[in-house]
Amino acid sequence: MKILVTDPIAEEAMELLKEKHEVVFKDITGSDLIKEIPPYHALMVRSGTKVTREVIENAENLIVIGRAGIGVDNIDLKAATEKKIKVVNSPTGATVSVAELTIGHMISLARHLPKADRTMKNGEWAKKKLKGIELYKKTLGLVGCGNIGRMVAKYAKAFDMDVIGYDPFISKEDMEKDGIKKVDELEKLMEKADFISLHLPHTPQ
Repeated sequence: MKILVTDPIAEEAMELLKEKHEVVFKDITGSDLIKEIPPYHALMVRSGTKVTREVIENAENLIVIGRAGIGVDNIDLKAATEKKIKVVNSPTGATVSVAELTIGHMISLARHLPKADRTMKNGEWAKKKLKGIELYKKTLGLVGCGNIGRMVAKYAKAFDMDVIGYDPFISKEDMEKDGIKKVDELEKLMEKADFISLHLPHTPQ
């Protein structure tokens, strides 16, 4: 199989692919990708490459599009379906990394770490101005409770936070298994939460 990779991926992943396939890496998108795609059987992308209808329609031999990540909003799924091209992703690949980063941002906001860093570098000791708050016993509101949202909830519980979540596609029972209290209206979540974290795809809605 001839595979085109258009976004940087882990070297280990490249080596695995090369064991059984012909793999070419080219940092291209747009019109360059449209011209390049015809001979390839597989296309692997991350978020940087836009796999448009034009790219797919010009893909004479394409069998599968692989998204090295979670979201597939940069791929024209309708066009791929029409040409019977399979689209696959790695829904749990970045779960831990993103969840850890989310908690890191929450601590940074709660403790004013960016401002504290700047003032220290400017020779100012602004201890009283940057007192901050604790995460302990605060309410975290999750908008989107998929793999990443559930992992964030798990980490938040270590701070003894109360976790509520809004996700119309996940049942109350499934949320409760991960220690999340389901909220049926987004407005109610915003009213109750001290911190709000979004874990959902970017769509027109």
